[in-house]
Amino acid sequence: MRRLPLIRTSRARGFSLIELMVALVISLLVLVATVSFYLMTRSTYTTIDDSSNLEERGQFALGVITRALRQTAFSPPNTSGGGTIQLAQSDPPMISGVDGCNSPGDVESLSQTVTASCTTTMVDTANDALEVRFFGSGTAAAPTVPDNSMVDCSGQGVASPTSIDLAASQRGLSMFFIQTDKTGSYLACKFRQRDSTGAATSTFATQQLVPGVESLQFLYGVSVDGDAVPDVFKRATDMSTTDWQNVYAVKVALVIRADNASADVGAGQPTFNLFGKQYTYGDGTYKATTNTQMARRLFTATVQTRNYMTCFSGDPSC
Repeated sequence: MRRLPLIRTSRARGFSLIELMVALVISLLVLVATVSFYLMTRSTYTTIDDSSNLEERGQFALGVITRALRQTAFSPPNTSGGGTIQLAQSDPPMISGVDGCNSPGDVESLSQTVTASCTTTMVDTANDALEVRFFGSGTAAAPTVPDNSMVDCSGQGVASPTSIDLAASQRGLSMFFIQTDKTGSYLACKFRQRDSTGAATSTFATQQLVPGVESLQFLYGVSVDGDAVPDVFKRATDMSTTDWQNVYAVKVALVIRADNASADVGAGQPTFNLFGKQYTYGDGTYKATTNTQMARRLFTATVQTRNYMTCFSGDPSC
């Protein structure tokens, strides 16, 4: 009888405890390195994204305010008597503003001495509000139809006045201020709503322009000797009626906050000098007290308004 050969089985071997521990340690090291690289990359991306957003918001905010201020230089011709359209001394100036007002009222002209100019208590160290007026421009075929070369802060075109007598009251209007809601603070603008024909109504509307704007301050360059060159920069609190008629430059300062926690917390929260260290009033500095982990940036500009067209009756230069 034939016998079958014996088959020898080898002993199955697994990882030893030491080998398993070494493998786990190596895996953990690789995992830690991967997570660290991911967090570093994410932090870098967030920082770059915040920096880009801050720059974009700041330049846009300055651009909107700058354009509105420069539109005060537009001098439409007086089609009835020649020359340019003149304003009466009683007409609201092209540029006006109030200090310490986060919510301007629906008024035709902001004034530091008129309580209706602001729906909140005006405090010098709070944010400022700016009001800009400008003449519109219509098409050649229909002057009362805006050609959209002159627009308010909402982007609506402002047409030429229907008559010389109504030119002052039919000017375009833009108000800039800080608005705060549950999501944060914004640069906002207030303007008159317009009907289907483009004519301004008596109803005011508010539109949010730039998120994250925490501080907004203005100084007004006044010519005191009639040479159309600003000799001194004043706060709205220190301006007189005559000063508003002789504003030839405006300094703008904004502090804007990013959306994410990308600031260097170890460096501490910076104090921003809005108008330089020699400016000693309380509204000249800003230091955040909330959301201190978020990055912030200061944006400033000095706008030459060139409002030579602010021509008042009796002015020999008209």
